[in-house]
Amino acid sequence: MKVYCLTGLGADTSVFDLLKINHTKVYIEWIPTHPWETMNAYAKRLCDQIDHSEPFVLLGVSFGGMLAVEMNKFIQPRKTILITSSARKSEMPLWIQLVSKIKLNRIIPSFFFGSNPRWLIFFSGVKSERGKKLVTKIVNNSDRKLTKLFVDQVLTWNNEWLPENVERIYANQDKLLIPPKGIDGRFIEN
Repeated sequence: MKVYCLTGLGADTSVFDLLKINHTKVYIEWIPTHPWETMNAYAKRLCDQIDHSEPFVLLGVSFGGMLAVEMNKFIQPRKTILITSSARKSEMPLWIQLVSKIKLNRIIPSFFFGSNPRWLIFFSGVKSERGKKLVTKIVNNSDRKLTKLFVDQVLTWNNEWLPENVERIYANQDKLLIPPKGIDGRFIEN
C-alpha cells in the first residue's frame, strides 16, 4: 500500500527521513498556488498526484495534515494520519485564532518566512542537535513566498468537517499546534 506524505509549511520531504514504515512512501509535491486560492481548491488539485487504482493512506504533518483533511473531500483514503496537525479550525490553538482574527499575517513581509529557524525550533519543541539541524535545513530550503501564501490559507481556513478515518499523533513538546483538551490521539514523548 502507498502512503502519500504531505509536509508542513515550508518543509521539504526530509521531515520524513526518520519515519520507518512497511509501506511505500510517496511524497506529494507542492504545486504553484495563487493568493486567491482556498486551501480546499489547492487540496483538490493535489489529489491529481494520487493513484486511485489501489488502496492508499494519506499522512500529513502540520499544514500537510490540514491539506490531507481537505483532500478527503475529494478522494477516499483507507486512513488519514495527522501528525501534530489540526483537523478543524476549532481545534487550532487560541493564539493562531487570534492572529487570524486580527490579520497579523497581512503585515508580515514574506522574507520573514524562512529567515530564521530559531522560532520554529522553539515552537516545535525540538531539543536534539540532529533535530535542530533538520529544522534549519528545512527553513533554509523553503520557498518564502509560497510559505507566506500557505500561512494565509491556514489563517483563513474554516473547515469543521472531520473525516471518519482519521488517526492523530502529537509530539508532547510541540508548542505550535497543541491539540485542545478532549482530542483523541497518540502522544509521542520527546
